[in-house]
Amino acid sequence: MRPRPFRLVAMFFVSLFAAVPLHAQQADALSRVFAEIGSGQIHVLDLTHPLDEQSPYWPEGQAASPYHASVVATFEREGYFARLITMPEHFGTHMDAPAHFDRNGLSVDRIPAENFLVSAVVINVSHEAEANADYRLRREDVEQWEKANGKIPQRVAVLVRTGWGARWPSQKDYMNQDAQGVLHFPGLSVEAAKYLISTAHPVAIGIDTASIDYGPSKNFEVHHLTMSAGLYHLENLTHLGGLPPRGAYIIALPMKLAGGSGSPARVVALIPKALFRGR
Repeated sequence: MRPRPFRLVAMFFVSLFAAVPLHAQQADALSRVFAEIGSGQIHVLDLTHPLDEQSPYWPEGQAASPYHASVVATFEREGYFARLITMPEHFGTHMDAPAHFDRNGLSVDRIPAENFLVSAVVINVSHEAEANADYRLRREDVEQWEKANGKIPQRVAVLVRTGWGARWPSQKDYMNQDAQGVLHFPGLSVEAAKYLISTAHPVAIGIDTASIDYGPSKNFEVHHLTMSAGLYHLENLTHLGGLPPRGAYIIALPMKLAGGSGSPARVVALIPKALFRGR
């Protein structure tokens, strides 16, 4: 009998991460996830924006999109299709490596592979962000989440849902730059970041805005703090509303750019169907 497609996917992930050292608790949880993939009980949700010339970009020092795609081969001429793509490391849905803000931090190619497949918790501050574009996740928000959902487990990805991804792909609405050139979008406070690092020791922090530091930030305090602690970031995520507060896993795979400060990434969530909330 031929394996079903979901079973093939499960077999693929088992083989992919078979050589990756995982913590015992993480390995047990993953074995259950893979079994559910095989039975079709897992929903796979793409948390990644498409990349093209319309994708919002960091406006500082750039008057136009830094993304360029040119056709270098056509079916009519070469018999196949190919393009040349140029873009920054930090563009679209992407990963910030610790080396981005920490001189001694790991470059993107040196981040351990086991850190790319982790359980995720989602803290929802979309209502607060709708009322205040410059809202920053507070320590109190994290504590309230823990009161409702239990302590944040060790070595997870903490994802902050602000609802900002709904503004994509409008450069004007997403970057929300005022007449003085100041950006306005939500992020994390230093106090919340310190609390997360000291209690949960997360592997990563992700957000559905252009930066984990809020828009008006000039010194990127949260970047410095978290990256000196060895965390990587996932920025410009989307569809975080489909994830439960806890119970999902994410797979975040960057390009293995030697010495890279970051990379565009494909990020997907594995969600038990009973917990899937739609997009």
